[in-house]
Amino acid sequence: MTRIRRRQGIGRGSLCGDSPTRPSLASMRFGVCCLLIGALTALVGCGSGPDEDRGDVARHVVELPGAERQIDFDDIVYSEELRRVLVPARESGLYLANRDGKNATRVGATHTADSADAGRGLLFVLRRDDRAIDVVDPDSGRTVSTAATSAAGDYLRYVAATGELWVTQPGASPAGIEIFTLPAGTAPKPQRAGFIEVPDGPEGITLNPTETTVYTHAGRDLAAIDVSTRALKKRWQTGCDGTHGFPRVDKAEQFLIASCAHDGEVVLLDAVDGRQLDRYAVGGGEALPGYSPKSDHFYVRGDPDTTLVTLQASRDGFTLVNEVRVPETGHCLTADDAAQYWTCDGDRGRILRFTDQARAAD
Repeated sequence: MTRIRRRQGIGRGSLCGDSPTRPSLASMRFGVCCLLIGALTALVGCGSGPDEDRGDVARHVVELPGAERQIDFDDIVYSEELRRVLVPARESGLYLANRDGKNATRVGATHTADSADAGRGLLFVLRRDDRAIDVVDPDSGRTVSTAATSAAGDYLRYVAATGELWVTQPGASPAGIEIFTLPAGTAPKPQRAGFIEVPDGPEGITLNPTETTVYTHAGRDLAAIDVSTRALKKRWQTGCDGTHGFPRVDKAEQFLIASCAHDGEVVLLDAVDGRQLDRYAVGGGEALPGYSPKSDHFYVRGDPDTTLVTLQASRDGFTLVNEVRVPETGHCLTADDAAQYWTCDGDRGRILRFTDQARAAD
């Protein structure tokens, strides 16, 4: 069953009513009342659009010092190893945000950062247009090595179980995922080790908790790739006209979320057999999902759109837990291990952190 959140508007006459047709002292008083209400409304709303989310105690703004005013964000990921949120801010470079949200710092002299991940005490930064991967020391900010990709990469993730970097390349011919190994040492230069063809994909990349399977979108499907054999082992239909974003999997590996390229819609799948259990459309454009192992909740927003929802998954489908207002433009969403979820404010070049109030105290 698909659930679509529908906004309920307030009729023009619901606050002030219909103005009397004949001028009278009562109507004049009524008009003054409406003018005062309108003026107060304008004052309250001055300088704040739907992204301001007034009154949401769970919302915290994380500024990116020195970053551009507007940023076309396209990736964000939480590193358990560093206990930081990695924010590739495109031409503004890579930022690391403290989990407490108190500050974010730019990493050294990183120039362009389109996607990033962390592992082995290092940062791995993808530069799409340059077809390059930078290996960066997070403490000094120094780039210790650089490797070329065979085609323009889209997203990059580190696979700790094998010590590899997997780089999605939807524009390659054929499309697929390029794999790099990392030699021992403190300044390893990624070495090309293989390529996995993913027809009609890959879009997004996510590891399961045990790091035995990589999930990616492929056309209208969700594809599962065996990490050890590098073989495409499963491909399940999503029912989407097109897919978008990063698939998500829960900590018990019972449920998968595939995300559609429209209506902020996500699909709940059985992680064993790929059976479709439910759908949820939050509205807006391309769907962006996230997941926190601490809260065991999924988070979904559309871009563009101004609503981000918290969903609980079960065999019976999705249950709406909460919703918050977010900036209309924000093409990233992730969650950490402290029941917090993070999204982007593209028009203001900053990050927003929300606390999942339903599970934060657990």
